[in-house]
Amino acid sequence: MNAKKKDPIKSLGIYCHVPFCVKKCAYCDFCSFSGQNSQTIADYFKALQQEIRSFALARFNSDVGDLAFPVVDTIYFGGGTPSSVSPEYIQKTMAVINEVFTVSEAAEKTIEINPGTLSASKAESYKAAGFNRVSVGLQVWQDELLKMLGRVHQQSDFIQCMEILRSVGFNNISVDVMYGLPGQKLEDLTATLAELMAFSPTHLSCYSLILEAGTPMTNLVKAGRLVLPSEDLEREMHWTIDRFLKAHGYSHYEISSYCRPGYESRHNLKYWEMVPYLGFGLGASGFYNGVRSVNTSDLKEYGRLIAAGKSPAKYEPPMSEGELMSEWMFLGLRKLNGIDDADFKKQFNRSFFAIYQEAIDSLLKAELLVQDGSVLRLTPKGQDFENQVSLAFF
Repeated sequence: MNAKKKDPIKSLGIYCHVPFCVKKCAYCDFCSFSGQNSQTIADYFKALQQEIRSFALARFNSDVGDLAFPVVDTIYFGGGTPSSVSPEYIQKTMAVINEVFTVSEAAEKTIEINPGTLSASKAESYKAAGFNRVSVGLQVWQDELLKMLGRVHQQSDFIQCMEILRSVGFNNISVDVMYGLPGQKLEDLTATLAELMAFSPTHLSCYSLILEAGTPMTNLVKAGRLVLPSEDLEREMHWTIDRFLKAHGYSHYEISSYCRPGYESRHNLKYWEMVPYLGFGLGASGFYNGVRSVNTSDLKEYGRLIAAGKSPAKYEPPMSEGELMSEWMFLGLRKLNGIDDADFKKQFNRSFFAIYQEAIDSLLKAELLVQDGSVLRLTPKGQDFENQVSLAFF
């Protein structure tokens, strides 16, 4: 599989899922597991690498070479906790991607890391494998809140993690922050942000807690053993983050994302701009040729399907033009610079004002959107009611 044709116009993202964790967090409903033995992990990565090879062979017909490879310009290893497994598995999987896809020399290559699971040798292995961006799951600064969340790390582990990453030459580092947590005070949040500034991350992903059905935290909240902040306090936390980070030179470029100039997550932007991406591994999602897919989340079934030479993905029916236009609108509006009718016309040969005029007028009147020429953007009020904006385009 070495006859790789190259189409310099097209680009592609690749996501690889690592479903293993040291411990599952109290709020997490992601496709992840803890306590897996070494053989299970080894078998999983063998299957993951085979899935990547098989997809490339079947979809791009690379041995024959009659179909051009889109150039891969973003790669993202998420989880789970990729840093909880041996780095050799990560290196080998990255090597397979480089073998069967054409990867741009300027590609953004991200790996998620949780504090307490990183060593200097692991960080050096990630660097050698080509990763040039790291996403670190801090969540909160206070140890008591970390314990409540079920995190395996403490504040000191985060400090050590950042020191290791800097020492081996990682300069593009994103940090996850959570707010709206049970027992979290506004001063806890501001302390988290203030402490983070000492490490000068290039990117921050700031998420409000969402209670997912069946998680331990949801059960504790329902039982009254944990109490969420009021909706007003949760919104105050959001705007505190916004003011603080903007005052410290960060740009708010997507609902949950802030960055130093030029350090947007290029991979995550693919999701909001409907740029094609492939998902490999357990529960991974993809969007390619206007079709969405999701892999099985059953670990045993995943292994059986790969061993039988079958795809682990379930494909949705091809999206209609109306569905594509709808998603283009509400996904694009997550970006704080908004959506431009000129881009919509290039994609669909029609104006979104002509198609969605009634919905747009209603959102403008409600001061959820603002119009600047051919561009529509969320207002601050629109950020608070972003779900209402999305529903207007269904």
